Amino acid sequence: MSNLFFFTNDLRLDDNAALYQSSLAKKGLTAAFIFNPKKWKDHHDSPLKIKFQLNHLKEIREELIKKNINFKIIHADGIMDEPKKILELAKKLEIKSVYANKDYGFNERKKDDSLKSLFDKENIKFNLFDSSILNPESIKTGSGNYFKVFTPYSKVFRSKLTSKDLDIISEPLSQDSNILENDQIPEYELEDKYFLSSINDYKVGSDEVRNIFESFLNRKVEDYKNLRDFPYLDSTSKLSPYLTSGMISAKTCLRELLEKFEDSPGTGQYSWMNEILWREFYKYIIFHFPRVSKGKSFSEKYDQMIWRDDENDFKSWCEGKTGIPIIDAAMTQLNQTGWMHNRLRMVVAMFLSKNLLIDWRLGEEYFMNRLIDGDHASNNGGWQWSASTGVDAAPYFRIFNPITQSEKFDKDGRFIKKFLPNLETIPGKQIHNPSKELRLENNYPDMIVDLKESRKRALDAFSSI
Repeated sequence: MSNLFFFTNDLRLDDNAALYQSSLAKKGLTAAFIFNPKKWKDHHDSPLKIKFQLNHLKEIREELIKKNINFKIIHADGIMDEPKKILELAKKLEIKSVYANKDYGFNERKKDDSLKSLFDKENIKFNLFDSSILNPESIKTGSGNYFKVFTPYSKVFRSKLTSKDLDIISEPLSQDSNILENDQIPEYELEDKYFLSSINDYKVGSDEVRNIFESFLNRKVEDYKNLRDFPYLDSTSKLSPYLTSGMISAKTCLRELLEKFEDSPGTGQYSWMNEILWREFYKYIIFHFPRVSKGKSFSEKYDQMIWRDDENDFKSWCEGKTGIPIIDAAMTQLNQTGWMHNRLRMVVAMFLSKNLLIDWRLGEEYFMNRLIDGDHASNNGGWQWSASTGVDAAPYFRIFNPITQSEKFDKDGRFIKKFLPNLETIPGKQIHNPSKELRLENNYPDMIVDLKESRKRALDAFSSI
């Protein structure tokens, strides 16, 4: 009796619980990928991210075929069309057991509930596996509630984590036979000129992902705490695109990190482990507090916030034409490469939501449309943290001064000059806030907002809620 497995955000063979369990009978297995452009558009997934996933999927497809595992494409029209299309394939192949790993977003959970209902009527067993390192239901406060603050959450997470929780699941077993014709990956064309260029910078395939991870562990993680905030340095893991699409699991990252290093506060490895736990925390939040998956503020009172509706300011922010070099360089990095340094994500998000007082949801959507590592839970959590509307957020009166941030983390303007080459000749500290004369000479715009006045405007708006 053959089984059916379908991919979610888990594009890997190793440490894939649902895929492994579906292979154990060895009597035939079909692995399916859901090709769903309408869902990707509805969820604002970046075309760069989708192309990246499909490129990687070509490698995964070949690995599956070598194991006699059938590969099929399911074409769907929106997320709520997926249950019907998955059921159609299951019935066509006379499948009696279907396997998948959980997604935690509100729409994804609705989809799984609908799928289970359809399968129950057809007497098909639906096997769902937890995709978090620790089950989100198992981490609670002393009073039995769910955490809303990261630090106590992370302490309980660390205290509950055992070596058994970090056991890595083997690759799926090879099947005795493969009797189906395998589908090809559909074509998906990139139209954006920057995406067409930058897609080649993101390597795919299991071996490439492994090399990136091992390079970080062996060369960079010990200095991570001290160097991670400097955007001109190659000091971060560069794993976020691979973690977002499940090309490597968070569990694999933690297991190998803890095998190599002690989990000691103050170290680079401790700081990087915290970054992995933040990803788990934000998945935990969208699971327990689904309002954040519905375009609402985590803190309900900020649903009353009156944001500025200024299309010109928003357009200037999107295009990197704010007149603030560090903001414009960061947005140029995003627009050209599909990625942005984490320190700069906070800086540009605070600038939009506080100095410009523009709704954080517009920034959240724009990021998702551009980011190769756009993850709903982490992106939403990061934006609401910066806008002071979210879980464990920065207090509303915490507003980064982008000039100060630039002087501190890009002292010599190396990052700025890389992405704003028209400012290469501006000397010394002036790169952070060029004079009017230098702006004219270098065809660089004036600031679209006064930082001091806009800070006061934000404080007045937030304190009135």
